[in-house]
Amino acid sequence: MTGHDLPGRHLVTLEVQGRPASYSSAAETPWKEAVRFAVAASGVLVVPRSPRFAVGIDFRTPAARNANEIWDLDNLVKPTLDALEGVFGFRQWKGSAQAADDRVDHLSASKRTVADGEPPGAIITIHVLGV
Repeated sequence: MTGHDLPGRHLVTLEVQGRPASYSSAAETPWKEAVRFAVAASGVLVVPRSPRFAVGIDFRTPAARNANEIWDLDNLVKPTLDALEGVFGFRQWKGSAQAADDRVDHLSASKRTVADGEPPGAIITIHVLGV
C-alpha cells in the first residue's frame, strides 16, 4: 500500500520485484527489466500522448552490503521512470528512444529498508491527470 496522496484518476499500481538500482549503476539494467516486466504483467496499455501523469513510488531497499552502498532516492527514481515507456510511451524527439517521462507533472517517492523476510522492490502507483 502506498502512502502517496496523488491527484488525478488511478490508472495502475505495479508491484515490482527485485533489487532497486541507482542511475548509471551496474544493476540498472536488471532493475529496468523488472519494472518493464511489472508493466507488461499488469496489462496496462500505453496511454495516448495527451494525458499527463502523477506517479508515486515506494522503494523497498535491501540492507546495505557495505559502507559504500547507499540508496540515494533521486538516483533510484530516474531508472524507474525511464523504464515506464510501457505506460508513458516514447518521447517524440530525434535522439535515442526514451520513455516520455516528461509527461510526469507530479512525483512522490519514498524509500525504506526491507523488513525481515520482505523482498526488495517497489510499488509504483500511476494516476492520469486532467481526465
